[in-house]
Amino acid sequence: MLEQAILLVGHGSRLEEANAALVKLCDLAAGKRVGSIIKHAFLQFAAPSLPDALAGLATDGVKEITVVPIFLYEGVHIREDLPEILAHQAERFPEMRVILAPVLGIDERMAEIVWERVDAAPSLEER
Repeated sequence: MLEQAILLVGHGSRLEEANAALVKLCDLAAGKRVGSIIKHAFLQFAAPSLPDALAGLATDGVKEITVVPIFLYEGVHIREDLPEILAHQAERFPEMRVILAPVLGIDERMAEIVWERVDAAPSLEER
């Protein structure tokens, strides 16, 4: 039986290659703490949906899930949709504690990545 899990939640896209980015982030995060249970879910357009992912974790016997929204800012999905879905799922699975982590958001470390991308971009002469 699994005691704890982390669930990364992204928006979701109709383009599978866009959804693959969340899967890759999930794999990268799992590699940082070997033995951690890290899954992913989407709010729209892709599977697994958030309710389906939570149901799967409940079936696996997970007792506590930390949900990490992989969004840059707190829009309607974060302020309204996500809490509503989680409240409904808490009623479905009262034996499971669901913790909502802060949105991924903007972090100073991202500024370094911006400059790495700028430096890696082809100059006008190279195009």
